Amino acid sequence: MEIAISEKFLAHISKLVDSGRYSSADDVIARALALLEERDLADTDPAIENELAEIRKKVMEGIKDFEEGRYKEYANVDEIFEDAKRRARERKELRERRAARTGLINS
Repeated sequence: MEIAISEKFLAHISKLVDSGRYSSADDVIARALALLEERDLADTDPAIENELAEIRKKVMEGIKDFEEGRYKEYANVDEIFEDAKRRARERKELRERRAARTGLINS
């Protein structure tokens, strides 16, 4: 089987192989076909279609939040991790307080 590939796509394949991300043009093509297969499956599977719709919705909400200034800037990665850990502790404490109020755990 012969396949004709445009110069644009050949250049992209070369760029991906040169970057070390893929070891050969065959690997790039195989990955592209696997992604196409996943997309085609998603187009025919309502559960996957619904999941993708939910992800798209959340992405759009995040973009809107960013555009409207609802975000926090961090100076470095350590600050991000510390903030994430703090918020996780707060959520855990809130769950524990709720559970104690409803009698789901012994206090």
